[in-house]
Amino acid sequence: MEKKSSSSHHSASTFSDIDTLRRQLDAIERYEKQNQSENSRLDEIKKQCDVLQKESIEKLSAISQKQVDAQEHLQFVLKRTKEISQMMKALQDSESVDVCFLMDCTNSMQKYINEVKDRIFETVKLLKSRFPHLNIRLAFVGYRDLNLPEEKQFSILDFTDEETFHSFVSMVKCQFGGDACEDVLGGLEKVTNLQWNQPVRILIHVADCPSHGRRYHNLSENKDHYLSHDADGSIGQSYIEKFIELDIKYFFGRLTSHTDKMIELFSQYAQKRTTIEQINLKNFENLLPFIVDSISRSISKTASSLLKSHSIVDENVHNTKNSISSKTSNHSRVSFDSQEPDWLSIAPKKVQVIKYECNNELRCDEIIQSSNIKIAEKPFSEGAMRLAYFGLMQNKDKWDKVVLKKYKRINNDLNIKEKYLQLLDCQTIAEHLAQEFNKSSVLRDPTVSIKKIKFIMTKLVFDPLNEGKTHYFTIERFIDGAYKKFSNNAGYVNQDNPALTLQAFSHWTYERTNGNMMVVDLQGMDIGDDQTYLLTDPCIHSTDLLRFGKTNLGKPGIKRFFQTHVCNAICHALKLKMHEIQSESKTKVSSKHDSHSSEPKLSSKQDSHLSEVKASLKQNSHFSEPKVSSKLDSQFIEAKVLSRQDSCSAEAKASLKQNSHFSEPKVLSKQDSYLNETKVPSKLDLQLSEAKASLKRDSYLSEKKASTINGSMSTKH
Repeated sequence: MEKKSSSSHHSASTFSDIDTLRRQLDAIERYEKQNQSENSRLDEIKKQCDVLQKESIEKLSAISQKQVDAQEHLQFVLKRTKEISQMMKALQDSESVDVCFLMDCTNSMQKYINEVKDRIFETVKLLKSRFPHLNIRLAFVGYRDLNLPEEKQFSILDFTDEETFHSFVSMVKCQFGGDACEDVLGGLEKVTNLQWNQPVRILIHVADCPSHGRRYHNLSENKDHYLSHDADGSIGQSYIEKFIELDIKYFFGRLTSHTDKMIELFSQYAQKRTTIEQINLKNFENLLPFIVDSISRSISKTASSLLKSHSIVDENVHNTKNSISSKTSNHSRVSFDSQEPDWLSIAPKKVQVIKYECNNELRCDEIIQSSNIKIAEKPFSEGAMRLAYFGLMQNKDKWDKVVLKKYKRINNDLNIKEKYLQLLDCQTIAEHLAQEFNKSSVLRDPTVSIKKIKFIMTKLVFDPLNEGKTHYFTIERFIDGAYKKFSNNAGYVNQDNPALTLQAFSHWTYERTNGNMMVVDLQGMDIGDDQTYLLTDPCIHSTDLLRFGKTNLGKPGIKRFFQTHVCNAICHALKLKMHEIQSESKTKVSSKHDSHSSEPKLSSKQDSHLSEVKASLKQNSHFSEPKVSSKLDSQFIEAKVLSRQDSCSAEAKASLKQNSHFSEPKVLSKQDSYLNETKVPSKLDLQLSEAKASLKRDSYLSEKKASTINGSMSTKH
């Protein structure tokens, strides 16, 4: 019984142990499940931490990249600001001019010397209206004949201001020469001894007879008492060499054919290292336009060289002289073919084309297309930065004639995509703004003649080459005709054709964009209906220096535009506001007609003389740059021409008549009706008062005239 009880007890104990073990196992299982859950939670937390860490790293990286980008942008803007500042300084320096008048001071030249004296103030005033930073110094070298003692042989004034110059020239006396020839070489020597300091250096030489020496003329022997003078040409050549060394631009006012051989020899001495521009004057009335045109073109050419250098060179702009003289291109010699190729012999190629479209925020969207084109093997022309090729582009079932342009390889190889996209950006935005401008209600105003504006649309072509390289071209439709330069991106305005619509358009773009952009550097043509300008290759000044490339001169570029801009009738009709840089004195009431015919007319005699001068300029010009006007009407538009208006006061007329040295322009009767139509305001009286004050200032000089110039019309002995 006891054994049985003991066995039962043992069994119960065993069951109890099993239950305990089961509970322990259950607990272990619960713990394991709990651990697994915790591990899962830990894994989930770990994954979340990893995601957060990755996101943090990405955000930090993005922030860091933004900081890097912002720093790069800042550095770029600082660099561009510095470059623009240097360019503005160089452009301002290009308006620092030394001008020397070298003149034959024998009797037949007296009227020309008087013309220089009488017109020097209005000449400088007119030049300052074109070049706001003009700093001009004037010098005078008058030469006579070898038979005179040296103190009488020369009249010399080193560089000075216009007041001193005027006083000095007023005292210059002309004398008879001993023969027909004069001491031109002695005059050249005195010119080389002057203190030439300004960046732009101009010599204006006016003479009606050649230098002594058989080699310099074809006159008979009795006309030259010093035939052996400079027999081998070494003296003359040494002075021309010195001019080249001093970087003097030589302009010669031709009065007779007797000087032709002399100037031809001087040009040979120069050996194409410089040019001697010879302009037919024929009459002393053409002297003033010749002077203004010579100085204006020299300044404009220098500024144009600087702008081109700034646009194509990656390094900072250097000083003025180095920028002009340095070579801007090291591309290999290119052969040209001005004739269109036989298109049947040229296989078409399929290329990618990028087109830009402008939105209302003046940002461009890129559209990629494909097209078939044909490209001529050789370029037919070149500009300062690009080569131009004939081409055809397939448009459905026909081939359209196009022009393809690509950058030359200049310095650090500018033939890259970014440069081309900047061109597309400029052209597309300019066209978008032009379309808005053309919708202006002013175009429907019959009292204001205003033309429409269109820009030739440009696309970018990818021409794949071997080894993964790509050629880029801009492509635009071919326009046959002569292009005109109306303005540039540094304040230049073509005075021959001021194009009032285009001047107003540039002003309008500034206001349309709230002062953030301005479309400038306008060139193109009138397409034939005299109602539309077709333009190409504009520049845009923008406060955003990251856009539009190096031709974007930012706020300083906008400022230069307004320094030379004169608000015209179209500006007033558009209700454009005057910029703070513009002075009230510059505002002129313009004609309702958008052409240079809107300027006051001259007498038929003056107009005839000016036509001859202009024809001579075109025939003899060696510059590729657009010419600044030599029209006498633009010379006299400052106050003087107003003296002939019917509305001027009798007192002002009397004052003008009392001053014999003031040579007032002769204006056609048409001008009176023109001026009446434009309703000249009372500002005219202020300008006339200014003219009277200027004349009164000079009156003491006229009192010192010994007599009328009887000898000025005499022939040389």
